[in-house]
Amino acid sequence: MAPKVRCAQSKEAAAKMEAELLQQLEEGGTMEGLQAVFSALAASETFVSHFYGRMPFVLDCGDLVAHRWTLEDQVLLLRHESYEVYQKDALPKKPIQLTGYSRFTHPAIGQAQAHSFMVDTTEVVDTTEASVRQGLEMGTWVISSGNSLSPQLAQICLALQSSFQVPFVTTNVYISRLDSPITAPLHTDRFDSFIMQTEGAKRWRIFGPGAATPRWPVLDAGMSDRGKAGDVLYLEQVGPLLLDECLKSGEVVYLPRGFPHATSTFQTSSVSGKTGYSTSLTVSLLLESVGLTVDKVLRCAAGIHEGRNALGQCFGAEEILVATPQHESLRATLPIGFLAPLVAPELRRSAKTHEEQEEIWVEGMVKEMNRLARSCQLARWLAERDMLEKVLRRVLSYLWHALPQATEWCRERVYSTGAVLKQIEPDQRHEVEEKALVEFPFFPAEGLMYVSWTVRADFGRFVGSNCVML
Repeated sequence: MAPKVRCAQSKEAAAKMEAELLQQLEEGGTMEGLQAVFSALAASETFVSHFYGRMPFVLDCGDLVAHRWTLEDQVLLLRHESYEVYQKDALPKKPIQLTGYSRFTHPAIGQAQAHSFMVDTTEVVDTTEASVRQGLEMGTWVISSGNSLSPQLAQICLALQSSFQVPFVTTNVYISRLDSPITAPLHTDRFDSFIMQTEGAKRWRIFGPGAATPRWPVLDAGMSDRGKAGDVLYLEQVGPLLLDECLKSGEVVYLPRGFPHATSTFQTSSVSGKTGYSTSLTVSLLLESVGLTVDKVLRCAAGIHEGRNALGQCFGAEEILVATPQHESLRATLPIGFLAPLVAPELRRSAKTHEEQEEIWVEGMVKEMNRLARSCQLARWLAERDMLEKVLRRVLSYLWHALPQATEWCRERVYSTGAVLKQIEPDQRHEVEEKALVEFPFFPAEGLMYVSWTVRADFGRFVGSNCVML
């Protein structure tokens, strides 16, 4: 049976997507479990065209998700026997602190006395089983990038990585006591996520974009997360309420990138049928956060073509940088993996060799990039389009070949099942994993500088006296 789909804002589309999932699962062959479900979702035309990046929904996956990760599983991460590196080597058994991974939300959040997703860093406390159980009485226990610590969490990421054919997938774990008024105040994130409720229950409220939270934020275009690091996001600043659901164990909510949301476990002990804790996994497709958005491809090509003048300026790349906050189409995720048929529909309909797929995708992307240049009125791009197309094809071809390499890079350096991390003690993994997520070269070396510009840090310096205030 296909998972059940719920979406109060788009019931007809939800029913259509559910039927597509059933068909895909019946034709899916040997795939099983989460990978089969999410591969079916990735193959759903309704998901790709109607829901992805546009509308939240709930997917009931039952036993495929229920109890996949619990508080007790997370507590085991504090024990040496949970790590292969300690089983093979005679390493000194120092207490495990989960350095760089473990944190608690500010106690005032759980008491409804704080309105920003903050972390209490005023006091350093040893991470022990006793201290985390005590901390759960006041706040939410967060394990960032749990895939770097636990093979179980890494396997979930691997399933979604294979299903969606995107290079970087990571998971954070959030554990809160039931019946807490607030577990996460209103805020936004820069990635599309599937939140799997594995234990207990949690209420989710997801809102549409608003004036202060435009769709699909891009960090280096001056569009940072909201509701974090002391910033407060108010209801008056967001769009309409799109989803108000109390997720139960086994259910999954899809959260589009940049959509404001808030969570609570208030009165959830009655829903979950017991007292205890709410555990959820936020499994995220890291695309914008590693530079895989439309504007980056355009900036890379424009920069390589034009280069910089004596003042360090590149007006072609700067034109795109200025236009990005104004045009959401420039901020869209690059159509790679499951999104590739958006620019090359024939990739969905017939089997092709890798080389044939590359040619089809590159030509589809060139056509789409030119369409966007016209709709966004990128005058410098349009004036030199013929020459820019040659550079664009080279950039796109480089990217096409980089994607499978990035997937393997992630599996080896970001997942605890990989050859790199499994040999490292848990308290030393964070630096390696963080470095791996930002250092993979998706774009040609000569274009990387134009891809990595930021409005706040670099824009004024490169534009000089022609600086445009955003």
